[in-house]
Amino acid sequence: MSSKPKSFFNWGRNIRINPKQIRPKNLFDLKKAVSKKSFIATGNQRSFGDVALNDKSIISMRSFNKIIHFNDKKGIIELQSGILLKEVLPIIVKKNWIFPVTPGTKYVSIGGMIANNIHGKNTQKNQIKFYVKKIKLLTPNKKIISCTLKNNKKIFDLTIGGFGLTGIILSVTIQLKKISSFYLKQKIVEFNTYIEFFNEAKKISNFQYSVSWIDRFTDSKISGLWFFANHLNINKSYSNFKIFNEKKIGIINYLILSLIVNNNFFSRLSNYFYKKYKKLFYKKIVQYDEYFYPQDYFIDWNRSYGRKGMFQIQFLVSHNKFSDILSQIYLFFKEERLFSSFIVIKKINEKGKYLNFAGKGYSVSLDFIINSKFDLLKNFFNEIVKINKLKVNFAKDFISNESNAHNYKEFKKFKKDLITLNKKKKLNSFFSRRINI
Repeated sequence: MSSKPKSFFNWGRNIRINPKQIRPKNLFDLKKAVSKKSFIATGNQRSFGDVALNDKSIISMRSFNKIIHFNDKKGIIELQSGILLKEVLPIIVKKNWIFPVTPGTKYVSIGGMIANNIHGKNTQKNQIKFYVKKIKLLTPNKKIISCTLKNNKKIFDLTIGGFGLTGIILSVTIQLKKISSFYLKQKIVEFNTYIEFFNEAKKISNFQYSVSWIDRFTDSKISGLWFFANHLNINKSYSNFKIFNEKKIGIINYLILSLIVNNNFFSRLSNYFYKKYKKLFYKKIVQYDEYFYPQDYFIDWNRSYGRKGMFQIQFLVSHNKFSDILSQIYLFFKEERLFSSFIVIKKINEKGKYLNFAGKGYSVSLDFIINSKFDLLKNFFNEIVKINKLKVNFAKDFISNESNAHNYKEFKKFKKDLITLNKKKKLNSFFSRRINI
């Protein structure tokens, strides 16, 4: 077990700290690490924001990376929390199983997926919590607790989407999803008005997965593409299943992506060509890996945002307020000469507990490079979130304040229930301090 201070970045590269990084090899080492006065656990350091950052001690769970048990008949798998999605996929896919919900990258740890209650492109039951059967948790007082929907249910609910503040997740048992093929059939639909956007959004019930990419919006128009997909029922050999090999961005691609995320003209130009020649980029039939993890083609794409990094704001807005909110954002962008390099929208109709990012409406996600106008953007989005009482996805956030956390009806209850497990607040992060939990 090592404990040496060294420079540490989050995935957004917007925060740099020098904590003690502890990497326990076994449960004995882990219990010793939990004796620290202030710490947070981390998986593969893929958080955009600060949910897995602590300036005192960070406990890496990457050594806890085993498949404990896999019932390939029932699709029930128990995994140690430090194993990556990337490491599990090739094994389960060959047995005709996949993860029922997956984020936009496979380089995340299983523990991180649970702690952030990740969502993906599913059109129904789009939260990992719906598929978790059991969690083994090491509490701050060094007790090991097994949690299910029946036993220790409160701790179970707190932990899924609890941002690592209830304890250290040791292992997770998940119900996988049966598939007949790792191939998906895509349907890509272009829209150029709000009416067209909403009309296509009504059709998502016909598909297992959906996501919308926005290339441009104004106070009266919106344009982009809807990506729909279903699993294909074909008998195909799983020997052909490939996961993108790790590939670094390289100097040429780095320069191209840097131009796109730094310059509005080049961003719009790339969006124009991407949309106009979409058939060159997307096939009708794709592998599971290609559909869900296109960003993983370059494992270090975050470097393209430069020295100060990037941040993402993701919020949930109702159908009635959708066009109005986007109009406000557009007018602000126009006045301040700002832009977002990447905008993604998903339709959501989910119930959630505590601080789960769920509700009814549209999830809007915008990426920004951090530059001289960062404070301006931060203040604007905090204000628009506050006034409109929008829910922010804290799993990716690094700009929200405590007042915006109160947009979650169960925020006070979350704080109250959490204190029973973390009385001395030994488990804490930049995020937990920022919103005072």
